[in-house]
Formats: sequence, C-alpha cells, structure tokens
Amino acid sequence: MLKDKVEKIIREVLGRMGVEYDEEIELSAPPKVEMGDFAFGCFPLAKILQKSPNEVAEKLVKEISGLINENNEVSDLIKSAEAMGPYVNFKITNKQFADALKRIIDKGDNWGKGELFAGKLFLAEHTDANLFKEFHIGHLMTNSIGESLGRIAGSLGADVKQVTFQGDVGLHVAKTLYGMKNHQEEMPADDTDVWERQKFLGKCYAWGEKQYSSDDNKNAKEEIVEINKKVYSREDEEQNELYEIGKKWSLEYFEEIYKIVGSKFDHYFLESETFAIGKKLVEENVGRIFEKSQGAIIFPGSKYGLHDRVFINSEGLPTYEAKDIGLFYKKWERYNPDISLTITDSEQKPYFAVVKKAAGMINKEWEEKTVHLAHGTLRLDSGKMSSRTGDIIRAKKWIEDTAEVISEKMNEKNDEVAKKVAIAAIKYSILKVQAGKDIVYNQKEALSFEGDTGPYLQYTYVRAKSVIRKQRTVSSDQETEECNIVVEDIPQVGKTILDFPQVVERAMSTYSPHHIATYLHKLASEFNSFYAHTKILDEKNSDYQYNINLTKAVAQTIKNGLYLLGIGTVERM
Repeated sequence: MLKDKVEKIIREVLGRMGVEYDEEIELSAPPKVEMGDFAFGCFPLAKILQKSPNEVAEKLVKEISGLINENNEVSDLIKSAEAMGPYVNFKITNKQFADALKRIIDKGDNWGKGELFAGKLFLAEHTDANLFKEFHIGHLMTNSIGESLGRIAGSLGADVKQVTFQGDVGLHVAKTLYGMKNHQEEMPADDTDVWERQKFLGKCYAWGEKQYSSDDNKNAKEEIVEINKKVYSREDEEQNELYEIGKKWSLEYFEEIYKIVGSKFDHYFLESETFAIGKKLVEENVGRIFEKSQGAIIFPGSKYGLHDRVFINSEGLPTYEAKDIGLFYKKWERYNPDISLTITDSEQKPYFAVVKKAAGMINKEWEEKTVHLAHGTLRLDSGKMSSRTGDIIRAKKWIEDTAEVISEKMNEKNDEVAKKVAIAAIKYSILKVQAGKDIVYNQKEALSFEGDTGPYLQYTYVRAKSVIRKQRTVSSDQETEECNIVVEDIPQVGKTILDFPQVVERAMSTYSPHHIATYLHKLASEFNSFYAHTKILDEKNSDYQYNINLTKAVAQTIKNGLYLLGIGTVERM
C-alpha cells in the first residue's frame, strides 16, 4: 500500500546518499491533518550521519524533491515532502488515494491479508472448558480472544489449527459423578434436550462440590476421592457407564455452544489422553528436573525464581501440571507447531510459568515456541462468579438474554439477526479491551448503537450497504475503472482506511485484537461523519464515483475487520 511505497522511496534516497540503513523505516501520522499524510523521524539517521535530526530532515527533503521532479512514478505518488523540525512530512497525491479504493474493492474479502506468518503452523489453544461442568462467561472470554487471534494469524498466511484442552478426568469429574449417583432418579433421558441434560450435570457438580467441602461430611469426601481414583483406573463398570453418559452429554453441549458463538475446533485434546504420558515424562525425569517430596513428585520452581508445584500427588495421581506436560507432548506429536499459543485467565499466569519452565527442560522447543497469553477477569454488574457454588453466569443464557433485549430495542422479529447483534455486543466488549486487562461488562453501554460498541459497527456496515444498494447502475461507458475519481479533498476516512493491513499486523505482533477493534471504531466514526456531511448519492456531484467507491471500501473493511474479531455482519437492521 501507500506506506510501503513511501518507505521504498526513502530507502532509495538513502542509497543515493550512500547511507546503509538496515533498520525498519517507521512512518507515523503527523499530529495535524494539514501537516501531511506520513511523517518520518530522522533521529536514528542523525547518529549515522553525525548531524542533527533537523539537518538530516532538510537533506532528505532536498533529495526527495529532486526525485519528484525527475521521476514520474515518484511524482504520481508524492505531492510534496517538507522538513518540519526533525521530521520529513509527506503529502500523497489524491490520485493515489482514489486508486487505493479500487484496489480494496478488487481484493474484497482478501483486503487486509498479509504474509507475516506465511509458511508457519500456528496452534491456538483456548476455551479449555472442563467436561461435566457448565460453559460460563469466563470460557466465552478466552474463546473470543483465541478465535480472533487464530483468524488474524490465518489472515497473515499461517496454517492455523484451533484446538481446545478439556478436562474429562480429575476431582471435578468425581464430584459430578458423586452427584449423579445420588440423584439418579432425576437424571433426564438421553434424548432430552441438550440444555436440560447439561443443567442436570451442573446441578450434580455443584452438589458434589458442596458435599466435598463440607466439614460435616467426611464420608462424602472420602467417597469422592475413591471415585476419582476409579476415574483413572476405569475398574468400576457401573461408574464407567455414568462417566460415559456425562462425557457424551458434555461434548454435545459444548458443540452447540461453539455453533452459537461461531467457533470451530480442529481437534479436542482430552486430559484422559495426556495424563499417562505426562506422568511418565515426570517420573522419567525425577532427579534431573523433578524431585520427590513427602511422597509426591514436585518441580522445584523456587530454584528458577518461580515457585514449587506438585506434578504427581502422594496418591500417585498426576495433577493438572503433569497433564499439561502431556499436552505439550501431544501438541508436538500431532502438529509440531512453529508457534503454540495458550490462553488462560490471569490467575493462571504463575501456574503456567512453572509448567512452561518444566516443559522446556524436557524439550526446549516446547518452551521456546509457546506463547502464553493471560487475559483479565470478566465481571458483570453482579460481580465475580463461581462454578463451585453454582453461582455462575451461563454463556448461553447471557447470549439469549442479550438477544432478547436487542429484539425489543430494534423491534426485530428475526431471531438470527438479534443473536448476531447480541454476540457482536458481547464479543466486542471483550475484544476492545487490551489483552490482560480486567473487563466490567455494562449491558446498556454494550448494546448501544452509538459509541464504541459492536452493534455500532454492524449498524455502520448496514448503512454503507444501504447506500450501495441505492446507487444507480453505472453505464457501460462509465465503468468504475475508467471513471475520473480524483477528488480535490480526500476525507479523513479515505486515508484512515488504508491503515487496515498494518493494524492487523500490529494486533498479531502484540497478541491483542483490541487494535483492530479500536481501528474499526475510528473508521466507522469517520465514515458516519462523512455520511452526515456528504450527499453520497448525488449523481450531479463531481465526486459521486469516488464517494461510492469509498462507501464500498468502508463496508468491505468493516466486514473483514469484524470477521477477524469473530463477529458477523447483518445486511439490514
């Protein structure tokens, strides 16, 4: 795009000056629109040339101005270059901005894509909902972030595999099985609605947790511990039958949730498949990496500035830590990724630091190629939730309640449209916040069709598409490619739109989709301002074709950007 062309010219000028400059050429936007379209700071060059930045800027402008006068290709691109203190400010010709819109329209759904991760296998592990428990809003948070980053990596050329790691063994399973055994008379039939079946499992887990934690019910705790052992050993046939029912119901339940939020996984890793190899790897490395301590096997993280953690407990059972070691093994056995992204909440950050260090001592690639992203906490007005007590906000109910409010607000009878807008409101509220920061979800703000919200972006897209539908059909002798669409004044939205590819790369390099969300809000705001002050469909206006092209390009950019956030568009609202 235009920024790349300007960077190329700067390098050409530096070559003429005999300057070897291997660093990245960074172009920024000047503080005021009237100062130009791009600014290049001369501070790094000042050290090389042993001159002040202001002097370097003057020298560069002299050389660039010479190129503009003698090279038609350069003069078609750059209207002027001016030294402003230590900066060289460039003004781009209006023809370039007009031509760029046609390229955006021609690229369509490919607009914004790049090659940053070309040839790399990118593994995105996220969501990680435990079987036998509810899918709550915390899972929706990590799902939204992981799905988005996977899509962004794919748009930059990566071969993306979206995976999830689900706990189908462990104490939480034993607590649910204990509840199922004691509430069998309430168990729904296998052909009952998937949501009712999961509601029963959630109730059983909450009840089992309550019995396990009760000081007055030691027998329950002992029984749950025994159930947990048999989950691993598979020695109790009656328990195995209950387990298989619960596992099947949970997987079917999660699959329905993934359909609703627009997420699809390439593979489901299960703890039942990783605990054995994880336990084996830990035991094989006792004395080299791990140590025995009070009947258990631990990783002495305190030796490495971390903290000690148990990987195999005194009962001889692998903990979450050992299962995660097995997951590292399984990931590399199946995919051998170039980049392996794991997303958890921030509370897991110290935990994962220990696991990642231990894994790296077994196989250094596991540590070197793993990126851990810790997101903040998501809270509603009611505060934090807990699946242990049953005080949780179920993701499905959250989406349905939000869709109901949307339907009333829009007088929208189409459930699918209302659901898309609801998901946009929820996901955007998560993704517009920088990764790692806590989020307090305010429904009134999130559902607004004005301001920094998902519905606002969807509405802007609908507005642009409405304009396009109303435009007249261009006659054969006035096709877009042949129209003179160079305009005297380029609106700011016509310049901002060209930043999209760089924004996508920045979102990936920082592992934070909020850059795309922020950009889309800026683009939509500028377009709506343009829409309010411009008669786009006035055919007598000499800028008519440019305005139509700009509207098409904005609609395409919003659509592509929302896709990268895992948000769909609607055609009418």
